[in-house]
Amino acid sequence: MKFDPDAMNYVFSTEQELTIEETAKLRSKLMENAFRPISGENSSPLKIIIAAVIFTIFLLAFIISAVTGHVLITIFIFGLMFTIGGLIILISKPKDFYSADHNYLKPKQNGLFVFLLGIVIMSAPLLINYSTKRELPLSKGNIFVIMFGCCFALAGGYFMLSEITGLFKSSRGYGEETEGECIGYVRSFHTSHETHHRTLVTSPVYEYYHDGQLLQAIGNEVYLGTAPIALGEHMTLNIDPKDPYSIFELNENKKLAPSIIGICFPLLFVIVGIVLIWYGATHHIELSNQAVSDGKSIITDSYIQKKFGLGEGEWSIAEYTVTQITDNSDGSCTIELSNGSFRTDPEGDFRNSHSVGYKFYELTDSNGTPVASFSSDNWKYAGSKDCISYE
Repeated sequence: MKFDPDAMNYVFSTEQELTIEETAKLRSKLMENAFRPISGENSSPLKIIIAAVIFTIFLLAFIISAVTGHVLITIFIFGLMFTIGGLIILISKPKDFYSADHNYLKPKQNGLFVFLLGIVIMSAPLLINYSTKRELPLSKGNIFVIMFGCCFALAGGYFMLSEITGLFKSSRGYGEETEGECIGYVRSFHTSHETHHRTLVTSPVYEYYHDGQLLQAIGNEVYLGTAPIALGEHMTLNIDPKDPYSIFELNENKKLAPSIIGICFPLLFVIVGIVLIWYGATHHIELSNQAVSDGKSIITDSYIQKKFGLGEGEWSIAEYTVTQITDNSDGSCTIELSNGSFRTDPEGDFRNSHSVGYKFYELTDSNGTPVASFSSDNWKYAGSKDCISYE
């Protein structure tokens, strides 16, 4: 990363040893500049005000929807915030600033991850709303499990890709090798994975020649406390051919264990995500307080009365088997049931959700009008009504 001596989000020092007194001064100075724009950023007061207003509107909408119990709207707003944030990163021009919470991906790649994460989160309430209106077999539980699986897989893939990219870039043969001299250190805040607290960290600053130009850049290594590289020490650097300020210290004695852990741990997230996606796509999951028996959700009288607003004597339930399916010339679809009755769907959607031999429970009101159906593969009636099963 290009070294900027005037940057506010880190402090430059030529002292290798980090004393207690200097630590206190650095913390105080860094906190003073924690919320100021970084050096070189063209942020006009109008842009800052607009950004603050937009953020406030999103925050208020998020809080109001959560407090009023609109869960799906709350999730949608949460995902929309990520989507817009990622889109802004994608369309923004790259800025040269240092972040000690280091990853090896480029800003556009980070923006793409944030954007995709937002899309995944937003898709859950949209799918739930669509499936509810169209009466699709995909339940809320399935959609939420698939969403969480996508988030796990996406996050794991992101961090694993970052670690693999770092290993690849730090290895010999990635780009041009040159010799760099340590001219000092930058110190900033870093979230420690060991303590999960903000910790003061150090990264060496190197001066080196590339294509006849004398450049200064911050090394890719982040050290807790004192850096092991002394002032004036020379190191072999590997330069990214596409970005001469992106340098990687070549260390023959560097242990691979941290990198292996950094790859394997995110890989577990990817595996968990894939399992969740598979489970959500192949198993029925109902988000309710209904009991489960033999892997099936239990249909009780109280569940039906509460969900569909029917009184005790206002409904009946029976189990049917589809014996024949007929596509009509007008685009509708008619199914014949095992008791000899017929059901016609003007939209022809029965063809997509039913097949010959398909068993389901049908809930009808006191007028004999079908209200809802439940697949016998996923549901089991255990109420007090006399449920006739027409084989």
